[in-house]
Amino acid sequence: MPQGRDLRRVILLALAAAGLVAHARVFDFVNDDAFISFRYADNLVRHGELVFNLGERVEGYTNFLWTMLMAGVLALGLPIVPLSKWLGIAFALGTFAVIARFTARHVGRPSAWDALAPALLAAAPAYACWSTGGLETQMFTFFATLGWTAFLGERQAADREGDRPGEVPWLPRSGIWFALSALARPEGMLFFGLTGLHRLLEMLAVDRTIKPTKSDWIWGFGFAGVFVPYFAWRFWYYGFPFPNTYYVKTGARNFWGPGARYVGRWALIHQIWLVPVFGVLRRGLPGRRELRLITLGVLYIGAISLHVMRVGGDFMALHRFMVPIMPVCAVLVALGVRRAVEALLDRGTSRWVPIGAGLVCATAMGVGIHRVDTKALEVGSDRGVDSIGWLSMFHHQTAAIGQHLARTADPDASLATTAAGIIPYYSRLYTLDVLGLNDEWIAHNVPARGNRPGHTKSAPLKYILDKDIDYIIYHPTIAERRPRRGARETRTWKARGYEWRAEKVDGLDPPWWGYWRRVR
Repeated sequence: MPQGRDLRRVILLALAAAGLVAHARVFDFVNDDAFISFRYADNLVRHGELVFNLGERVEGYTNFLWTMLMAGVLALGLPIVPLSKWLGIAFALGTFAVIARFTARHVGRPSAWDALAPALLAAAPAYACWSTGGLETQMFTFFATLGWTAFLGERQAADREGDRPGEVPWLPRSGIWFALSALARPEGMLFFGLTGLHRLLEMLAVDRTIKPTKSDWIWGFGFAGVFVPYFAWRFWYYGFPFPNTYYVKTGARNFWGPGARYVGRWALIHQIWLVPVFGVLRRGLPGRRELRLITLGVLYIGAISLHVMRVGGDFMALHRFMVPIMPVCAVLVALGVRRAVEALLDRGTSRWVPIGAGLVCATAMGVGIHRVDTKALEVGSDRGVDSIGWLSMFHHQTAAIGQHLARTADPDASLATTAAGIIPYYSRLYTLDVLGLNDEWIAHNVPARGNRPGHTKSAPLKYILDKDIDYIIYHPTIAERRPRRGARETRTWKARGYEWRAEKVDGLDPPWWGYWRRVR
């Protein structure tokens, strides 16, 4: 049994873990995009094809490892929706273990302070929110965090044991962790590249050489050994060097404005100003180990923020694209707070002073977090960014529609919709993804318009009509009363071979759903 300080460390880490679970359950949702991966996984398990529509090899997902994990869930006959949430929470807790171990090794000994960075993450709305959601966010964060913590540990071992040609007394594993992060999300390549750039700059500035050591070669080959076979397979299977989503999301302009708002809101809500304040707080100049952590963290935060701004941020609230760099932010703040408190205590300050200050700060943070969570759970959109409450509501609405189609539609019927996740997953009908994420022709031939991420390309009506789609849904029309269409619009669609239909759907709130139905 752990005793003394070790027991306090275990208790505090357990409290941080419990806090994250409780905070994540506040949101407790799965969004429409997650069901795109679920559909790929379902088709792989039932038909042996990693595709959205059977017979069409289009790479409309960007989370290979997560999709494979979801396929495993389905293959075992387990419920995918609740398990996707709990697996996300499990990866988030795994990141807690990684950074707690890292801070203990970085300082030189385990202590109760190791729970501070996990506690900060547990309290962060973005980190807690995207522990659910059904997406790969926390899997990616886990592997990326494993990567940079292992890399810093390897460089520390090189400082201690030598890093010269010949035998390497330790195996650089971080390249493998970065490769797994790249299989979880393409941005893993960015983390790997930034880490390589950091290593190159250190070689130039400190080691005065550009000649890689044996451990550097092992590090690079570790990444390539995992990623290159995967890349070769997906290029052979899908026929393009990048996922279809890349081609859908390129070509638009004016992303910097919404992207800057996205990153700025993340920094404001999560008080990222604490990172530079505490991240550089110390007594005297930093040693090489400390300087390496600070510079790598600054490089990650700066480069990832610029990348997210360049792609326009996201249309879903609470900043999931910023979650992967939040562990390094939390570590920098936690280590800075620890140094500040230890400096005060060394000067003879009563321990009740930092305890009181901590309680005041925790109370203020708690009030702010409650306000952010409450706002996020409201149903609405702000400048094209959908709230978590709206995403949750939409999940329940479209699940009812998809299940209704599974019961009532001909199995050979087809549909066209912008909501290309939940409805196609439950209905299992052939689906034309109007926004092109899962359609090769749209991705490569339709010009981009607007600056809402993931919504800049849309299928022309002629393209939809040429496919003889049975249910033209677009964004689902859901209403409290029977939705109707004007006489002129009805005549126009009748000439195209369609009629407007509206019906009540079991479990749908509001209960009415309207759509255009092809007249056979």
